[in-house]
Amino acid sequence: MNGPPPFSPRGPNGGYPPHLNGPGPHRGDWLRKYMALPPQQQERQLQQDPSFRSLPPDKQNHLLNRLRDFNSQPLGKKATILNRMETFERMTPEQQTATRSLFQRYRNLPDDQKSRVSQAYRRLRGMPPQARNRLLSSDEFRNGYTDDERDLLRGMTDLNVEPSH
Repeated sequence: MNGPPPFSPRGPNGGYPPHLNGPGPHRGDWLRKYMALPPQQQERQLQQDPSFRSLPPDKQNHLLNRLRDFNSQPLGKKATILNRMETFERMTPEQQTATRSLFQRYRNLPDDQKSRVSQAYRRLRGMPPQARNRLLSSDEFRNGYTDDERDLLRGMTDLNVEPSH
């Protein structure tokens, strides 16, 4: 994830609410609809969107930059981003807040710590909760990771959210 919440422009008839659950347009719908178009056509579509046009110029620039970043990603990464958007939308508001907090903490780590936390997350994510908790409480993890890193890993694995790079 490029950090929650991901890029979420709406289609021509949609709005720009920060979060939407239930029927109707969902995070990623706009990207799914227009991702087959060349990037310049996507930008034109976005710039013609009434919801986009109603945003302040700095928000418009931010979304255009997010679209350009999305388009620079390989196809597999694009699919991951869209899946994360969908997953984030299905979270409760409390889970979304916790996820934002976890990613902010992750982003604030020095690069070497980010790498170690990402590697540990990949190791922990497929484990059953009891085995994961045992490993997080083990001497290996107590001696190899700070309390903050272990707490971050516990939160990420509880929410099953992977850090983005």
